[in-house]
Amino acid sequence: MSLRRRLYILLHRARSLFRRDTVERDLDRELDFHLHQQMEENMESGMDPQEARAAAQRVLGGVAQIQEECRDMRRTHHIETLVSDIRYAARVLRRAPGFTITIVLTLAIAIGANSAIFSVVQGVLLKPLPFANAGRLVRIYYNSDTQPKFPLNPNDFHDYRARNRSFTSMAAITRSDAQLAGAGETVRLRAFSVTAGYFELLGFRPAMGREFTSDDEQTGRGRTAVLSDRLWRTRFHADPAILGKTLTLDAQPVTVVGVMPPDTSHPGNNFHAVADGDTVDLWFPFVFEDRQGRGSHYMDGLGLLKEGVTPAQAQADLVSVLEGIRRETGSEQGWRVHLIPLFQEMVGRTRRILLVLFGAVGLLLLIACVNAANLLLARSTARAREIAVRSALGAARGRILRQLLTESLVLAGAGALLGTALAHAGLRVIVAFLPAGFPRAAAIRLDTGVLLFTVITAMLTGLLFGLAPALSAARADVQQGLREGARGSTGGRRKARLRDLLVVAETGLAGVLLIAAGLLLHGFVNLLRSDPGFRPQQVLTASVVLPAKRYPKDEQRARFYEQLMDHLEALPGVKAAGAGSDLPWTGYDGNADGFRVEGRRDSYSDHTTARYHIATAHYFEALGIPLRDGRFFDARDTAKGPFVLIVNETMARRYWPGETAIGKRITFRGMPKESDWMRIVGVVGDIRDDPGSNSVRPAFWLPLTQETDRALSVAVRATSDPGPLTRQLREAVARLDPELAVSDFRFMTRVAEESVATQRFVLFLVGLFAGIALILAAIGIYGVISYSVSRRMPEFGMRMALGATRSDLMRLILGQSTRLSLAGAAAGLVCAALSAQLLESLLYEVRGLDPITFGAVGALILVTAAAAAYQPARRAARADPMTSLRAE
Repeated sequence: MSLRRRLYILLHRARSLFRRDTVERDLDRELDFHLHQQMEENMESGMDPQEARAAAQRVLGGVAQIQEECRDMRRTHHIETLVSDIRYAARVLRRAPGFTITIVLTLAIAIGANSAIFSVVQGVLLKPLPFANAGRLVRIYYNSDTQPKFPLNPNDFHDYRARNRSFTSMAAITRSDAQLAGAGETVRLRAFSVTAGYFELLGFRPAMGREFTSDDEQTGRGRTAVLSDRLWRTRFHADPAILGKTLTLDAQPVTVVGVMPPDTSHPGNNFHAVADGDTVDLWFPFVFEDRQGRGSHYMDGLGLLKEGVTPAQAQADLVSVLEGIRRETGSEQGWRVHLIPLFQEMVGRTRRILLVLFGAVGLLLLIACVNAANLLLARSTARAREIAVRSALGAARGRILRQLLTESLVLAGAGALLGTALAHAGLRVIVAFLPAGFPRAAAIRLDTGVLLFTVITAMLTGLLFGLAPALSAARADVQQGLREGARGSTGGRRKARLRDLLVVAETGLAGVLLIAAGLLLHGFVNLLRSDPGFRPQQVLTASVVLPAKRYPKDEQRARFYEQLMDHLEALPGVKAAGAGSDLPWTGYDGNADGFRVEGRRDSYSDHTTARYHIATAHYFEALGIPLRDGRFFDARDTAKGPFVLIVNETMARRYWPGETAIGKRITFRGMPKESDWMRIVGVVGDIRDDPGSNSVRPAFWLPLTQETDRALSVAVRATSDPGPLTRQLREAVARLDPELAVSDFRFMTRVAEESVATQRFVLFLVGLFAGIALILAAIGIYGVISYSVSRRMPEFGMRMALGATRSDLMRLILGQSTRLSLAGAAAGLVCAALSAQLLESLLYEVRGLDPITFGAVGALILVTAAAAAYQPARRAARADPMTSLRAE
């Protein structure tokens, strides 16, 4: 740098303390003064004025460059350049509204879909559970060779809590719904029995009163309850004096000892979901009444690990405790105790679903990027002359590359803004259509984390789809660019190959999504066509629970349900009415126990187990469960008669293969009289354990007259619409006992629909993304073929002049489209085949490499490509040979 230039810069630094406009004017005057002074010196040496001015400018080194260097003393040059580039990009894009709108809409759909699905992924998989020390919480359960997960026995849990060395605290819960009377209309409340310290373990403190202590677990201490905030406000009008008051629950007095705050969260049944605390009405203390029995399993265990203790170490600790219990009690070996992190337990069932959806929208975003890159590449060919002129005037390649990338980022930013609005609307739709019981649905929202994800996605997207066209344009030959516009130019073979490659990639990615959607659709159709084992049409169900205080004896309970069934079957429009301990597909897995078969030496073991249920005489007819052999329960099956049972086909085939099960006798561990043998009088059809699986476990039913229960589900089959039976069912119960509440009214058709809600939800989203991907692929193929045709119209005219027919030209263009689509389809089929295992768990009776789906998708891609290329092919066939000859 010359001494004079250094002086100019130092002078500008000194003046930078003043306002910018004053400094700019002073700078211009100062530079103009020195320029004229140098010109005078040159003219005194004998130069003419023009030569003297050129020489003076050479000495100064460029006035504009000096001005830029002086201005950047504030270190804002890059910011000003970026702002200038953004303004120029906006002007350029505004001059091509069709091009701009196409890319922005494409990116908005893809970015919006990604933001919406990421909101779900973040809420379910990334956010910690709403409990204190959530990372140290584990679920404790049993399993065996035939039962993957099974509840704990209360007394086993009691000993685990007392003897373990790995947990800070332990708790257990079990569902204990109750009827509230005396506070308005009798209602059924959702309640749980919990052990002492349950709320403290989760990190919650009552807003009023206290939680349960070990004294509350003792028999004879009197019943207590903790209310939810919602129940306290809605049923008791936020009474500040609620503590110590007595409520009538299940016809028994219960004392209120606490009220929980409104933000209390609660693990749902079996910890498969987190329920909003306001969906739980109240909690009872669990009372350990029988410290001897260890046959019943109905408690879900929860533990908080000590600092530094791993789940594996804690499991080994509990295994040693269980071995000690068995040595002391002489109980059979069979159950194994296991631990699983609570977070994994609660979201494990949905993790693969969300990863599949996130992968689908990721592919959609890649397709949108490829589409945008193709459009930018075609546009860069049209702008070749502009870029060449800028290069000829001195613009460096880096400067051109930066400007083109800025244009891409502006497009991506506009797409992100519109995509955020689409994500907000789309997320509301997604949440509304989430399957019932979807874990952590309340945590799904469009928050700052999602907005940050959207911004980062937009920036990466802009760089991704803008880099290849920008590099291609920045590296273009200047002389060729200045000659751009020659007849038949297609922008160079390199660009043409790049555009073709992008179309192949876009088609391949769309093929992967289409195959995923096709496999899900095939599996969903198979699921709908499969036989569930019962007929849900025209069936109304409800729950009735008899308070133990008013119905202490088995005979009373049996008589009530028998009378209720008689009342219901006498109603007009009722075909059959029955009651059972559970209903198909309603979330109740049933209990199971080992049994012995008469005439065999098998002991009670986990290798001979069956799920047991209770049913009235017409339970099977009401649900449409078919009789395969023998008979249903009838008047012969009394409390004093021989013990009988009905089994399902799976139990009959497994334990009496090749022979009839009718007349065979077994005895179950834990039944009222283990010494009595029970005779099989009927075999009914199998009911699938899960709607999405063909698995069926052995099961049997006992007649209500011989094994009663306080809580039963009533099923009424109508001859037509069962809706009007809701009121009549309430009235029938009220006639028998006005203080009983009837709850959980459901239509079995709705239960059947909800059972496939997850498959329908995934199919809808993946199918939607696949449809958008196919449209984008079609647009990409159309764009490439249409652009190629428009640049080659003179060539087609010459071909027509030389004897080519319109059919020849159409075949030429359609052949180009077919080659591109074939290459893309092949790539997509290969990628889909490699990733098919990801969908295996979501498919029903469909292989991941299903040839029907792969073939159908390949054909669909070819048809779509032909349709996209048809209009450009027709335009090529209409080429005028005379126009081409005149041009030549």
